[in-house]
Amino acid sequence: MNLLNGIFLHILYSSLVASILILLIIAIKKIFHRHLSVRFYHALWLLVLIRLLMPVQVESPFSLGQFFPADIRSSAAADADFVFNQDLFNYDAARNESQDSVNKNEVHTLSSNILLQLEVAWLAGVLLLLLLSISAVLRYKMETRNLTAVIDPGIQALIDQCRKKLHIKRAVPVYKDSYFKSPCTAGIINPVIYFPGDICRQIDQQQLQYILLHELAHYKRKDLFFNLLAALAAMLHWFNPLVWWAVKEMRCEREIACDTYVMEVLGEDSAIPYGRTILNLSRLFNNKGRQFNLVSFNETNSHLERRINMIKSFKKGSYRISALAIITCVLIGALTLTNAIGIGRDDNPITDTMAGLDSPLDDKIKEKLVVIDPGHGGDDMGGFYPFDQPELAEVKEKNLNLDIALKLNDMLRESGIKVAMTRREDQNVSLDDRVKLANSLNAALFVGVHSNAYFLDDSINGTMSFFRAAADDAALAAAGKRAAQLLQEEMVGSLETTDLGISATQRIRVLTDTRMPAVLTEIAYISNDSDRKKLTDEEFRTRAARALHDGIIKVLKEMAAAESPEEQNK
Repeated sequence: MNLLNGIFLHILYSSLVASILILLIIAIKKIFHRHLSVRFYHALWLLVLIRLLMPVQVESPFSLGQFFPADIRSSAAADADFVFNQDLFNYDAARNESQDSVNKNEVHTLSSNILLQLEVAWLAGVLLLLLLSISAVLRYKMETRNLTAVIDPGIQALIDQCRKKLHIKRAVPVYKDSYFKSPCTAGIINPVIYFPGDICRQIDQQQLQYILLHELAHYKRKDLFFNLLAALAAMLHWFNPLVWWAVKEMRCEREIACDTYVMEVLGEDSAIPYGRTILNLSRLFNNKGRQFNLVSFNETNSHLERRINMIKSFKKGSYRISALAIITCVLIGALTLTNAIGIGRDDNPITDTMAGLDSPLDDKIKEKLVVIDPGHGGDDMGGFYPFDQPELAEVKEKNLNLDIALKLNDMLRESGIKVAMTRREDQNVSLDDRVKLANSLNAALFVGVHSNAYFLDDSINGTMSFFRAAADDAALAAAGKRAAQLLQEEMVGSLETTDLGISATQRIRVLTDTRMPAVLTEIAYISNDSDRKKLTDEEFRTRAARALHDGIIKVLKEMAAAESPEEQNK
């Protein structure tokens, strides 16, 4: 999975959860509209912004994500994966499975192409909005670069008075120009207030004070910063109409919260004249051609009635947020700002990259197929014990091999590796069919699972591995040798058996006739008392499967690394 794919699926998942949060906020407002403060609703909208813009996922057992059937990112990858878990007992079955895998590959390719088109469309939309935003910013810079601050002593004294009421120490300049259609504020760090050019001829001193208090309150409350976040969220989630609606509602709640803050400072007696000022400015000014990332006094004309109703019903202390409201915000945040534990953990290229993990290699090895071949089966017992009474044999190699192979199959699949088995039951499978299966599936690696036996000398014990000798394909033989080394090291290190090393051979057909790196492992000796005791122990066979699993992962990673352009250029 490439970076664009990971980012796009992350955006989709975030947009889905944020949409549920938006609907939840709508329900809360409908039910508790008159019982919760405007700051509480504004805080809820901030949770939406955080959910939309979170670059990583935080896991929690109380996440809203646990109610989803699967994370959208991991499910998108899982839907396109091949499934190799059917019984493959003969070449006809292998050929059918091969054709089935081709069909699944076609579906995978089609879904990948559709996903790629969606990713490109999303990225194009983001870039277009980004260009429009940059254009608006540049236009704003051009229009304001030659403006001079208002130096009228009366206005300066009024500004200083308003700053003291709001406990703002920083000097805030005021500019006037016909470019601005209504009073507005700019500057997250260095605030600037802009007025329409002829505003002072249309309003009195008290109304000017209310406007200044309102604009300074936006700076005090950091509304410009949250306005920028809202613009970024809309840009990244432009395909989601609920996000655009939420951004509009955020602006309305921001203005109402700012009104409440100003009246909290002025007192209830100022509510009526303050409301009249808003009505007056709504008639005098409009918001057509609103500038990028500016916060206007009269920005939300469509919500004017809600603002006036709030002002009429204002009571001292309504700006405060209660402990219950804080707890509610925390609980909602815990549900919506986190992922369910384990969801998407195996397929998160964003967090893997940020954590410094080798996600490109991990993704590459998940594309490779491993054929696991439990040796012998059916009438062919392989090694057995007691060796002089085959009809009464208590230990049969075919059963030991199958048990270890099945455990290995489960472990590899849990790690996201595609696996095909030559047999899953006690069945006869010819050598021809084993070879044809591996070749027809174009496997990346073939691993034979065996247990050794040499009854002429029951003192021999330990682990060994075979690979094809270099005959007509030296490169394939070298790759098989390296795979045998890695598997042998893992088995000996984990099982603490005698290391009998690796050996090249031209006498084993599953090694010489397969067209991929192939290894035949001999876990331990049935003919040796100590090794036989180990092989008949369930825990030992599980450890053997785990050692093979770890060795195979190492082999696949080396294959993927050798295929990467970075490694080839070294």
